[in-house]
Amino acid sequence: MSDNPFMALDPAAIDVLDDMANEWLDLDRHGQLNGGFGYGPKKSDALSRIYTQVREAHKARVGYADVEESSE
Repeated sequence: MSDNPFMALDPAAIDVLDDMANEWLDLDRHGQLNGGFGYGPKKSDALSRIYTQVREAHKARVGYADVEESSE
């Protein structure tokens, strides 16, 4: 995999992106992005690729840490 642009972000930003990507993937699973947001296979694939990178960054930089309690 190429360089992950999300690795450079602070843990709180990664955590927020992880929450957002999870929410959008849930919408995609329920077919809601395809209707109101005009998502088709290309955008759904892109969302999955973005989520993979966000998840990788989350595991590496956030893990189970409470970002509100971290010093970073």
